[in-house]
Amino acid sequence: MEPQPRQPPALPEELVEEILPRFPPEDPARLVRAALVCRTWCRVVAGPGFRRRFRQFHRTPPMLGFLCNFGDENSDHFDREFARFVLTSSFRPPRAECHNWHVLDSRHGRVLLYSWKCEGLSDNAFAIWDPITDERVELPIVQEYLNCLIWSAAVLCAGDEKWDYLDCCHGPFRVVIVATRLEQFNAYVYSSEAGSWSQQTSQLPPPSDGLHLAVPNAVAENALYFAIGYGSDLLMYDLATQEISAINPHVSLDGQRFALLTMDTGWLGFAIEKDFKLYLWSREVGPEGDAGWTQSRVMDLKKLLLIGPRSY
Repeated sequence: MEPQPRQPPALPEELVEEILPRFPPEDPARLVRAALVCRTWCRVVAGPGFRRRFRQFHRTPPMLGFLCNFGDENSDHFDREFARFVLTSSFRPPRAECHNWHVLDSRHGRVLLYSWKCEGLSDNAFAIWDPITDERVELPIVQEYLNCLIWSAAVLCAGDEKWDYLDCCHGPFRVVIVATRLEQFNAYVYSSEAGSWSQQTSQLPPPSDGLHLAVPNAVAENALYFAIGYGSDLLMYDLATQEISAINPHVSLDGQRFALLTMDTGWLGFAIEKDFKLYLWSREVGPEGDAGWTQSRVMDLKKLLLIGPRSY
C-alpha cells in the first residue's frame, strides 16, 4: 500500500496576513471563500485590524454598486418611490431596496434617505442607511424646514479636513439641510453625537429660482457646496464656522448639464457635459489667496462609451 502524500505545511499566520489584503476589493466574495479555508484564515479575515489594513493597501475603495430612485410609473405619489442599490460587483447586500424611501445623498459608506408621510413612519422622516449591514437609523423630526420653500440635504463625517475617512462609517456624522424661505437661507444641522438638530440663519437673500436640486452637492475645502438656481452661483456652507455664503463660479453654467465634484486635490470642481464631451474644471487658490477656475481635462465620451455614429 502506497503511503499517502504528506500534507503541505500550513502557511505562517504572518504570511497569510500579508497575502489576504491583496485580494481584489471589487470581488469581496473571494474573502468569504478564503475565510472558509481554515480557522486561521477565518481569524485573520474577521480580525479587528484586517479591514483597516485592507483599505490602507488598496486606498481607493472599489465601486460595489450605485444608488438610484425608482417609482411606480402608474402613480403620481412620492410614497410609491423606493431606493435601490444596483450591484456592479459580486457583493450582495442584505437588502437591495428600501421601499417608501428616497435617496438624497451618500458619502463614506452612509446613505441619507428621506420618506414622505407613509404608514409606519414618522411624517417626513430622515434616516441614515448602511447598505453593507442594512442598519437604518431614523433621525428626529425637524419641523422648521417643513415651512421652507425649497431645501436640499447632505450627509458627511463629523470630523474636520484632517479626519481619517478609512473607517468613517463607524464614527460620528452630520446631516446638513440647507433651505430657502422667502427672505433668507436657513441651515439645519443634525449631530449624531448630540442626537439633536441645531439651526443657523443667514441674512444672505435667496435667489428667485432657489436651489438646483438636480445637481448633487459636493464637500471640498472643509465646506459643503450646493448649486443655486441654474448654476449662476454656488452656495457654500462652511463646516467650521457654520456660515452660509455665495460664490460666483465665473464660468457659464446656466442651461448646462453639470455636476459638482470633489477633485483629487481636495478642491472643488465641476464637470460639464456638452456634445458628448465632459469638461472638468477645478477651483484653485493662488499664492495671494485669489481663487480661480482652471479647465483641467476634456474627456471624449464617445470613445469611452464606444458609441457608434448612429446610436445618438
